[in-house]
Amino acid sequence: MSKTINFFIQRKLFYCLLFCSPLAAYTQKIDFYFVAPSRIISTNFGTPVDSTHCPIGYALVKIKAANKAKFNSVAPANLKYVYAQMQSGQALRKSVDLVLKNSAGLVHTVLYFLVDDKSGLSAKAADTTHIFVQYDDSTKKYVWPAANNNQFPAASGKFIGWVMLGEHQLQFDQSQRTGKISSVDELVLHETSHTQFTGPWSKWSSVGRKPVTYGADGMHYLTELMGDQEGALNEGIATSYGYVMNDSAYDELVTTLSDNSHRFFIEARSVHAGTNELYKITDRQQGNLKNNTGDVFYPDGKPVVVFWYRWKMIPGWYLLFAEVTSTAFFSLFRNYTYLNKDTAFSIIRQASMAMSPDRKKRFLTYSCNQLGLKMEQYNNSTKGKADDSRISSMFPFALLDLLTHFGMSDTIYKADLRRTNPEKYSKAYTEYWNHRNKVLTLIEADINANPIRFKDALQKIKDYFKKPEIILAP
Repeated sequence: MSKTINFFIQRKLFYCLLFCSPLAAYTQKIDFYFVAPSRIISTNFGTPVDSTHCPIGYALVKIKAANKAKFNSVAPANLKYVYAQMQSGQALRKSVDLVLKNSAGLVHTVLYFLVDDKSGLSAKAADTTHIFVQYDDSTKKYVWPAANNNQFPAASGKFIGWVMLGEHQLQFDQSQRTGKISSVDELVLHETSHTQFTGPWSKWSSVGRKPVTYGADGMHYLTELMGDQEGALNEGIATSYGYVMNDSAYDELVTTLSDNSHRFFIEARSVHAGTNELYKITDRQQGNLKNNTGDVFYPDGKPVVVFWYRWKMIPGWYLLFAEVTSTAFFSLFRNYTYLNKDTAFSIIRQASMAMSPDRKKRFLTYSCNQLGLKMEQYNNSTKGKADDSRISSMFPFALLDLLTHFGMSDTIYKADLRRTNPEKYSKAYTEYWNHRNKVLTLIEADINANPIRFKDALQKIKDYFKKPEIILAP
């Protein structure tokens, strides 16, 4: 889930099955915990209190049938909203239940920690052992939305996941974003997705509890070039899941794809900062990173310096390191392929399952191949053949090409997929290269326009790959 930077959208940190029955087989247990100052827990839920994994002065209690009325009487508004929307039958819970199948059974339980942090967390330097991600707002610390998982029991091959949400951020940040309360639903779904990708999530380690892939500021943003593709895809696909619950945020994303301003950036203290291909781009701009309250600073008090780029100026392969590319890729696939969006959504989730156990599969080129395989399966099924909205399995490859302004050579594009060692290559992968130049010719003027005519280019690509003679036979 991402923080907001002024003048363009960003999102920071740390979805019914139609034709593939294995997805329906995996279920996970969900538990909810209320975390609040110890006096609130002891007064309302009894003593002794459980402070396991909590910040200093805080305790937790599991929410269950016997005490949920008490929870609803003392919990702040946004935590109550999340808990209510996560009950069986609610739209958010239905989407969450689908995403919770994405690990194909590797994750067996997900815990949701709902934190009443209105009074702020302890500022004591020693308070570093709790599980919650902190952020500063004015002079106090609060819980930043985050999620993760770990193998449990140890050596079992199974995982337990957890999602952490704080009232302060929900009230003063998340619910004020595009979509308002729908942005809260988006966040819950986004963080739920993070519980389903298991094992190491980045090729880089952390320094001072800050992931190297995020740069020295420990933050990540939609249009920042991160230190690896895996982290960018993990964040991007999670946001695309969240957009299922937030149409306004999706619409805003599509609008920004026509923006030709300097909206992509690299942090000066990050993996890509010294890359010659990016450094030598003379069109870049340099400045301090800003949010809605002004400059962003490192812990040492120095401002976060960044280099800004136009989309078209960045070599295409490097755009795979921006989470907005993954967000747009999966969001546009869901909205621009089959008329029934649940068909596309099911295909995306099957690709998620393939990526769940292995960081080295979490690449957009691998996703193109996986989507292509599932599209070929569906397109050649009885139901698929009767689907008037059927579209070629080459579409994902062309969509990624569009999002990277056809800025990768055939060699670079193919190599990026091959290094993921796909279990099977789709027919789309073999055939797409015979169409690539034709598609580029169709849309080249659109991506070179100012503003970029992104939606026009996308529609032309969709129309091209809907031609019956383009849809690959069995």
